[in-house]
Amino acid sequence: MNDIKHLKCLSAVRSMTAVRQLTPAAFPGVHCPMHTALSLAAKIRGVSTLMIGTPECGYYSRNVVLSSPYGDEALHWTYLLDSKEVVFGFRKGLIKAIEEMDAAGAKLILIIATCVPELIGGDIESICFEMKPAIKAKLIHLPLGNFKCGSFEQGYWKTLLALGQVIEKAVRKGKIVNILGRSALEEHIPMPHLIDYLNHQGVPLRFLAPDSSLEDFISAGDARLNLVISPFMNSLAEWLDKEHNIPYVSLHDIYGIGDIECAYSKIGQQLGLEIHQEFEEQRKEAEKIRKAAGVQLENLRYISANIGTVQPLPLSSYLLSLGMDPMMIHMPEFYSSDIIWREKIMEQDINPIVCLMLNEQMDRQIIEELCPDIVIGDWGGRFQKNPPNVSVLDLYGHIGYERTITLLSRIIQALAAGKEGTVN
Repeated sequence: MNDIKHLKCLSAVRSMTAVRQLTPAAFPGVHCPMHTALSLAAKIRGVSTLMIGTPECGYYSRNVVLSSPYGDEALHWTYLLDSKEVVFGFRKGLIKAIEEMDAAGAKLILIIATCVPELIGGDIESICFEMKPAIKAKLIHLPLGNFKCGSFEQGYWKTLLALGQVIEKAVRKGKIVNILGRSALEEHIPMPHLIDYLNHQGVPLRFLAPDSSLEDFISAGDARLNLVISPFMNSLAEWLDKEHNIPYVSLHDIYGIGDIECAYSKIGQQLGLEIHQEFEEQRKEAEKIRKAAGVQLENLRYISANIGTVQPLPLSSYLLSLGMDPMMIHMPEFYSSDIIWREKIMEQDINPIVCLMLNEQMDRQIIEELCPDIVIGDWGGRFQKNPPNVSVLDLYGHIGYERTITLLSRIIQALAAGKEGTVN
């Protein structure tokens, strides 16, 4: 078998620094957090960006922001460091660039620092503080040196958390519910039944995600409740709870029927709604498929591969409750909320290997040699029946009973297909 002794188990993982690549080469590799931060900022109306870095970073960044659907409502500039600035600093040049963007009408400037400005230690935070009284534009420093982040997903959640700085304090809380993690305009992800229900009940909804506006973020402090349906939004939800006293319910990381019932009860209490009756049929369907899956899933050994932006530890914790045993978990990001899920898994005396799967062909050899009963997520052997494969990439954006029903249905179907493909 290929050597995997360099990998750490879950008990040793408390941040991304402990998560190592399954195989040495990353092919084709992943985006850096500058890319993901720009791709998100370019889709929020009224948010301008100033990327600081080398010519390579500047050239690469243009492919992202040129596709912005709101190019006329914001500025997306680059500040390219020359050799002297790399040695002696870029303070004067950055101040001039900010002044020019302010004069050109930028409302909010996200100053994205890439690897080189982070390495040489330019004090961008102090420059922002110094310039605040002199310009109209709001300034936010976003340090995203790839060597510090460890994953491209930090470009998403750190950008969203940084936007929390513009949220204004509200004297009175209204009836608005902030939906953190999806757009009202998204068509490729079905609108969750819970959100449709709240809309039909006349609950005013504010969507904070791509296709939102800067004004949506500024006014988000007047909400009664935050519903979190993306792991990228958890840090912002925690910020809003702490700084603006807005409670939140996290829905993207729960699968158990009891957990879903509890979450819906909290939402109903906050909004004065009798929610459970609306979802009774879905709950019964989830119970039915849970019972059907019971015997089939007991003691199944699985590998959690690429599941996209679905958090792996909450999913593994749920599968563990069904009797499934995680052998290896691909983890592209370790969120602050993962600490709780890590403890829940460790309490069951389960200690799976944690890694980064960044080379489908090489990783496939190791996965096959480990002989799992099933693979959850995308991997190099996605089209073969043994081990059977369960696709969950599209679970992002789904919440509640419908998410659990979809997940269990696919696992059962994959197991059945695997048995049909087995040669006796």
